[in-house]
Amino acid sequence: MVSWVTGLVERLGAPHPDRQTRALLVVTIAVMFVLVATVVVAFDSLVGGGQTALQIGDVATRDIRSPVTITYESDVLTEQRRREATAAVDPILDPPDPNVARQQVTLLRQILDYISNVRRDPFAEDAQKITDLSYITALRLDAPIMETLVTMDQETWRAVDGETVNVLERVMREAISETDLPAVTAQLPTQVALRFEPEVAAVVVAIVEDLVRPNRFRNEEATLTAQTTAAQAIDPQRRSFVEGQVVVSVGTTITTLHYEALSELGLLGAPNRRWQQLGQALLGSTLVLIGLGLYIVRFQPDLSEDTEFLALLAGIFLIVLIGARIFSSGVQIYLYPTTMLSFLFVAFTRPRLAVISMMGMALLVGLMIDSSLEIAALVAFGGLVGALTLRRSDRLNNYFLAGLIVGAANMVVLTTFNLEGLGSADGGELGMLLLYALINGILAATAAVAGMYVITQVFNLPTSLKLSELSQPNQPLLQRLLREAPGTYQHSLQVANLCEQAANAIGANAELVRVAALYHDVGKMLNPAFFVENQADGVNPHDRLNDPYRSADIIISHVVDGAPLARQYKLPARLRDFVFEHHGTTLVAYFYNQAVDQAGDEESVDIEQFTYPGPKPQSRETAIMMLADSCESTVRARKPANKQEISDIVSGIVDSRMRGGQLDESNLTLNDLKTIRQIFVDMLQAVFHPRINYPTAANRSAEVRQAAPEPAVKPPEPAAASPAPAASEAPPEPTPPAETTAPAPRTEPEARPKRQTVEIPTPMLDDDDDSPLPEVPRLRRNSRSNGADTQEMKTQDTQTDAQDQSADDSDRDQHSK
Repeated sequence: MVSWVTGLVERLGAPHPDRQTRALLVVTIAVMFVLVATVVVAFDSLVGGGQTALQIGDVATRDIRSPVTITYESDVLTEQRRREATAAVDPILDPPDPNVARQQVTLLRQILDYISNVRRDPFAEDAQKITDLSYITALRLDAPIMETLVTMDQETWRAVDGETVNVLERVMREAISETDLPAVTAQLPTQVALRFEPEVAAVVVAIVEDLVRPNRFRNEEATLTAQTTAAQAIDPQRRSFVEGQVVVSVGTTITTLHYEALSELGLLGAPNRRWQQLGQALLGSTLVLIGLGLYIVRFQPDLSEDTEFLALLAGIFLIVLIGARIFSSGVQIYLYPTTMLSFLFVAFTRPRLAVISMMGMALLVGLMIDSSLEIAALVAFGGLVGALTLRRSDRLNNYFLAGLIVGAANMVVLTTFNLEGLGSADGGELGMLLLYALINGILAATAAVAGMYVITQVFNLPTSLKLSELSQPNQPLLQRLLREAPGTYQHSLQVANLCEQAANAIGANAELVRVAALYHDVGKMLNPAFFVENQADGVNPHDRLNDPYRSADIIISHVVDGAPLARQYKLPARLRDFVFEHHGTTLVAYFYNQAVDQAGDEESVDIEQFTYPGPKPQSRETAIMMLADSCESTVRARKPANKQEISDIVSGIVDSRMRGGQLDESNLTLNDLKTIRQIFVDMLQAVFHPRINYPTAANRSAEVRQAAPEPAVKPPEPAAASPAPAASEAPPEPTPPAETTAPAPRTEPEARPKRQTVEIPTPMLDDDDDSPLPEVPRLRRNSRSNGADTQEMKTQDTQTDAQDQSADDSDRDQHSK
């Protein structure tokens, strides 16, 4: 990061206006990226309507509304429902206890005996007897009842005594619980025999009602078990709020349920919670920027030069992040296809940048969703798998295959974090999440394809799909190039092959440079005859023109005229860069030297009029194009005889471009140039390999007829019939003259016997195979046998040629007669 910032500072201080402007743009993009990402991540804290200092029991001073749509499990509401379920469980009672009845009847007998003793006391007055009856603590007898007990006659008392025991025993035989006691005592008057007067019946009821006791008691253990079962049967209760819904109205006292809702919505906490979340978002965004910046400086420095494309990538990242914020509530985040960022970056740049970007996206989305490790892992792992499985981004089916793989990877991540839910009541919810994860991958592929189409059409970018479309031979501009400048079209094909292989070897964008090579010379269509690859029969218009300035203008104009053609046919701007940069600022040396020769000195010739306008190659791809274009055309023109000559030509061109400073701004390394040179040599050797010029039978007869004299005048000279040996070959041994005879006279032309000629198979005569010929060393042969075989073959050939010549001469003589 320090070196990156230092480089930016140096660029800012550099005198070159373009670099200074570019550096300012890069800094602006970086600052805007951090600010927007921070606002998106901390959006809830910045715009939330909560009161951060509220406590239970406080009164809300204004309406508090939900900032987002949310559904959550309410612990408070769940506990309330479970308490209600527990309270609704009836207590479980044991069977009636007979001992209770026995104890109460025994107690009643003791009370009745005490009352009988008080009544029989002869020395006590009635008032004293009433006082003695009040000492019975087991009963709550009022004064009228005690007075009736004292004053009633003995016969009535004995009837009351027996009835009281009967009523108590009859009542206590029933099951009586604590809750049943009031009802039982209320029914006592109906249990007294009807023969008693109301005053006497009231005495019976008064004595019995205080002795009736519950005989069924609560089983605490069984009751607790039933209450626990009832509470567990209550599912977790959910609460939902939509965005803008009032959570707490003004003047409402905050309850535990309100407090929980405010907490879930992120509207509670310490007074400085908003600043804490804002700080987290700012630090997270800065870390993402640092990671991306270090990667670009280390592995893709050309991105910092293309500020428009860099801004587009930052915009795509932020758009995906904003979408994650919009769908961050509830289960929507499991459906949101963040992996589409990985697919888009693979299509636009390189897989490594896609991986780094998805790591940053995972960090920010995790901070956004309450620092959720599960969501962060889901985004990171899905993006990693997406970047590594999308191999060919120019085929639509590859996107959907990668989307299915991403969906499967998402399912694995969710299962890892929710494995405990497989055997619980939440298993159904986990199944839904796994379905969402699979749909997520398919949505990511769909969104990536749709997004790439829209971005390609709006910004005219050289995406893989766009390049695949432009590489088709039926493209209108390529068809026009083939019709109007066929030689240039073939030259472009060869350059495209060279560029593609070289780019693959050094890790450059092979697809881009291959397609660009097809269109780099489209400007030649305006004056095709002025370029040697389109000239036929050796006619060169420059010879008739005889004006080096005009010729140089025509040659250079193919660069200037190519850009409007590329724009007219809506080629991406990146491809138009190749049109301008593939010649850099090189010199049209031939016509410059011609102008110097005509002027007599260099000072009177303006070299700028013979120099391409440039700029120099600004990327590795355009530098590869420059070298491939020069090497292919030069090798084609010089027609080297072997691989070493090709290697010398390629090395000379590469060294010339380096010394001329044409590659200074291309970011090519010496290792890259070494690799490119070797690739060019091997491929050019394969294309321009030497061929054997096999003579045909017709050509052989024509040569013999041209060289051999009339047989009637003098014998043919064999030495003149064979071509002169090359300088590097030894002269052939002399061949004895062939025997010739005069043609036999014939009466009819049809009677002439057919000539016996040796038919050589066609594949031996014409070598149409463009594949490279292997370098086979010459085999050492025995000089004697070799010489004898050669002499025999030459003798046979001379005799056959002489016979053919004699037959032809006879034909001419016959026709002349």
